[in-house]
Amino acid sequence: MGLSDLQLQFKYRSDYDSIHRDFYEPCLNESIRYDRAAGYFSSESLKTIAEGLEVFLYNGGHIRLVANPYLLEKDIHAIKRGYKAKVDVIERALLRELEVTANSIEKETLNVLAWLIYKNQLEIKIAFTNNDSLYHEKFGFFEDTSGYNIAFSGSSNETVGGVKNNFEKIDVFSPEKDLHRIEDMKQDFKRLWYNETPGLTIIDIPRIVHEKLLENKGNMPKKQSKRKELTPRSYQVEAIQALQRNNWQGILEMATGTGKTITSLLAMMQYKKENNRAFVVIFAPFKHLVDQWKKECTQFGVKFPTMCYESKAKWLPELEQEVRNFNIGISDFHVVITTYDAAANASFVELISKIQQHAFLIADECHYLGSPQFRQVSLANIKARIGLSATPDRWWDEKGTMFLKDFFKDVVYTYSLDEAIAANKLTQYTYEPHIVSLTETELDSYNKLTRKIINHLNKKDTDDEKLSHLNRKRSLILAKASQKIPRLVALLREKRKENIFHTIVYCAENQVNELTVALSQIGLRVHKFDSTVPTKERQRILDAFAMEEIQILVAIKCLDEGVDVPSTRCAYFLASTSNPREFVQRRGRILRTAPGKHLAEIHDFIVLPEDVDEKTFTMIAKKELPRFAEFSNSAINRSSSKNKILPYISPYNLNHLMDMKPWDVYKEMKEENDSEYFK
Repeated sequence: MGLSDLQLQFKYRSDYDSIHRDFYEPCLNESIRYDRAAGYFSSESLKTIAEGLEVFLYNGGHIRLVANPYLLEKDIHAIKRGYKAKVDVIERALLRELEVTANSIEKETLNVLAWLIYKNQLEIKIAFTNNDSLYHEKFGFFEDTSGYNIAFSGSSNETVGGVKNNFEKIDVFSPEKDLHRIEDMKQDFKRLWYNETPGLTIIDIPRIVHEKLLENKGNMPKKQSKRKELTPRSYQVEAIQALQRNNWQGILEMATGTGKTITSLLAMMQYKKENNRAFVVIFAPFKHLVDQWKKECTQFGVKFPTMCYESKAKWLPELEQEVRNFNIGISDFHVVITTYDAAANASFVELISKIQQHAFLIADECHYLGSPQFRQVSLANIKARIGLSATPDRWWDEKGTMFLKDFFKDVVYTYSLDEAIAANKLTQYTYEPHIVSLTETELDSYNKLTRKIINHLNKKDTDDEKLSHLNRKRSLILAKASQKIPRLVALLREKRKENIFHTIVYCAENQVNELTVALSQIGLRVHKFDSTVPTKERQRILDAFAMEEIQILVAIKCLDEGVDVPSTRCAYFLASTSNPREFVQRRGRILRTAPGKHLAEIHDFIVLPEDVDEKTFTMIAKKELPRFAEFSNSAINRSSSKNKILPYISPYNLNHLMDMKPWDVYKEMKEENDSEYFK
């Protein structure tokens, strides 16, 4: 459930409605973001929506409030006479209001407020006019996890009187009918928050007031977020039915962004319903995805999953106890969430192998299970097995792919990108290829490495590690071609910085800092998003990106698997491997739907060298063009994108490559035994 599922009216008026109960609380319960511009602020108003704020706290919601302090006549007189600085008077007024509040509402409400501030989920700024008149506008908007917005405006202040007691009216706006109004309000709030509104001055809440609020922080409130009932989409029902027909085994090959996680959890609940019990084990690639799975599981009533990652000493005793409880019938349902690294641990495997019946496996990004490391792990006692992946086949690993198909009993359901776009589950997109060449130095280095690779392949005893090193080194020449960054900067200058937002740039390793500096130097608000960014900082950065505080994210691989950035409108691929898993996943993340997002842009930097021999050109083209074929085929401007490539490849009689997707070229190269092309 989300904001779009609420049956909201187009207005709320005190003669028929309870504005706090009928509008504020339901919206807060479904939101993760609440922005509010109000005439007056009193934290007494939080008393009337305390339940909503507790849910908001546990949902990780974020509130930004801009308000005018309640000034007494003597305060205004002091300001006008110049007896005291305006900011000092405001500070005193806010402290006075807090004293009134502390005496008039229950301690737990103040505790919730303090926890919101402590966890940086509530930010307050103070607005005052430059001519000493009253700042009195009132509007705001809510946003849920899918990016859906509800906006409102009206007479209600952020006070008890405004929210509950006074006779008030607010008008409500939804994206279906009033998208332009919502976007206009968001721009007004953005200018307000960043002190860019003529006639107003916006200041941060004074430090002493901030500290006074935090004094009310006690124990973390115990109330849990409300469980949301989920209704499966038609294709999710089809996927679950396919698993049932295959004895609860199979791979769900579903395009990135179409809800594989929720589909598998719906399947989990159906399995439990049929068998009355289930011990569920979930594999995820990374630690942050383990936490994300835990959050998704709460929607299905899973309160205390066993989290297996980091130190074995932290999770081993708990896992041992839960397996024992399940086997002897003390419990009939439990969920374990782990990384693939922890799942390969001998102690973990030993305990999981002891589950006697009704073990249920969900393997997120299941291609990891086909690795040589996991092919040695025994999971034979787990009969119910779901693999999730947009691209389950393993690149240049036939054994791994065969293992996956055998372990999961093949792909049982496919939901393609084109199907998802046609059903409006993913956004349509345009695709713009940008052709760059190599310098003489880069081309010379590329050819030297190619000769070394060929010589190495011709040896009787091939050193796979050395071969892999040579291939990576050669691939980096294409990934870091020196023409790419200047071309990107030129494109962004041409677009003009005021028109740039919700943009991701994917670059090569060791290039993030260089690119971040280059983009900031042309006046763009840019932030890197790589492995050096602490996990606890990542959500804050993504939130700032969604709210357009950050215009561009520069990333390598941290956004590839499992990180949701639905607000993304535009992406520039400066670097990508030839492995389709990487660029297919990236495209899927860019195409996630969001309110007001009707079209996405993908810009792809393709290396096609000039003035080279046919063999060298063909070798590079066969690495670069499968990505072009994959991206252009589903774009709305497929014809114009092909026309851009045609002049470069026609002289080499390679026109057919424009339509050969990665796995088509893979098969051809495999038959020709030219694996060095794709390494």
